[in-house]
Amino acid sequence: MLSAGGRAPTFELPALVDGERRRVELSEYLGRDVIILAFYPADFNPACDADSCDLDELDLFTMQKDVTILGISPDSVYSHRAFAERYDLKIPLLADTAGEVAEQYEVAFVDDIGQRLLERAIAVVDHDGVVQYVWSTSDMTELPRVDELKDAIADTGGDDTAFARYRVGHAHYTEGRRAFTSAMGEFSDSEWLLAQSDFQRAREAFDAARDRFDTAVRFVDDPALEPIYDGSKAKASALWQAADWLVEAASAYASGSGAEGQTLRDDAEGPLETARTYAEPPDPDEQWPPERTDLVKSDPEKSSILPDESEERDTALDVDIDDAVAADSDETAASSEATDPSNEPEPAAARADGTASDDSANETGEESEDSEDDIDDDELAEIQAELAANNPDAEPPTEAVTEAPTAMVDAPPAASAEDGVDETDEEGTASGREVTDGSEAANGDETDEQRAGSEAASGATDDETTEGEATDDVPAELELTDPTEGPSDE
Repeated sequence: MLSAGGRAPTFELPALVDGERRRVELSEYLGRDVIILAFYPADFNPACDADSCDLDELDLFTMQKDVTILGISPDSVYSHRAFAERYDLKIPLLADTAGEVAEQYEVAFVDDIGQRLLERAIAVVDHDGVVQYVWSTSDMTELPRVDELKDAIADTGGDDTAFARYRVGHAHYTEGRRAFTSAMGEFSDSEWLLAQSDFQRAREAFDAARDRFDTAVRFVDDPALEPIYDGSKAKASALWQAADWLVEAASAYASGSGAEGQTLRDDAEGPLETARTYAEPPDPDEQWPPERTDLVKSDPEKSSILPDESEERDTALDVDIDDAVAADSDETAASSEATDPSNEPEPAAARADGTASDDSANETGEESEDSEDDIDDDELAEIQAELAANNPDAEPPTEAVTEAPTAMVDAPPAASAEDGVDETDEEGTASGREVTDGSEAANGDETDEQRAGSEAASGATDDETTEGEATDDVPAELELTDPTEGPSDE
């Protein structure tokens, strides 16, 4: 096995990664994570049983974001697939079928019967590609010393590693800041879909930045640099949370839910205020270590990359668009109901004297501008009846009234031979009423005006009908005047 302190040989091998077959290079992980190279004799080796295998404990290190584990054995990728599925392994499994990598790391050996085998071995490689820890054994049943491995990972790092992690984190932070600034402008201009896309990019970039800043905090040895890394992590975390809320807010506005969008926008204000309490992370390509001792502002100002609330156009909607549509529908229905002729009140019944009630003119007390055009047949009949009662000498209307007043008279006026009998009256006219001599009509009391009109019509002509006599036009049995009735009160 190689000694600690030397550089780790680079290589490229076919591998099974997340269930997919592809080629893996060591260089793609160098500088990004601490790398654990786990050599093991074979898939389904004597250290495995029905429930566990020799890589189970190493598989737990995948929970650390800054650690990558690569398992290497002489088996093929197809064998690795069956092995990973059997024990639910998540780490990449590399196929060193030719044994070249095993030779480079000096872990290949030949047993006492001439078999070419692979030692169980561990090599920890830091960000600079230097081997920091080694362990190996030719006993196939012996497992790695996990406690020693944890200590080796904790010791791998230092200020240089922390600075390398910070540099990567700052690059992600800068990307997130650009996307966030662009999204805030689009949000203010109500470009919801564009804002949603840019806030999503900002969220992902800030998430990657805070992970790298967190690794820098854990690896740094210089206590003077720890507050810088920790402040950078706190600012990136706050902006990640704000971007997360604003993605949802832009989505709500885009779907027309203005009230929900404003609520989510208000929720983002908390992390935005937190972000404003920290200065911008120092540029690693400028003076380093920076002159600042930490990033916390003694007197926070709203002068960060985020626009001030006073400078933002209020993107809140007065009402939810869905609610506004429902309200408009209700108003439209109410307006239609108000203008529907079928919903208008019935005209007032005529008084006994043939006049209409004053309240029927307009129930609201306001006369409509188009009232002249709104007179229906009932109202016309009432008007004509009133005119006839007040002007008994006037000529009857040229057209018959379709509906008579509701008040009925004892005896209709006898028509002259010249005028003839009006046969268009409703029930109670002479053509359809059966009466007895000297009896009054049974359908109601006559008014003074109607009685006067009847008497005038009965005695107005000189040589017309006498009591009990018939004319050519009117038979005697239709004479309805009561001879015992005195003169009209008028």
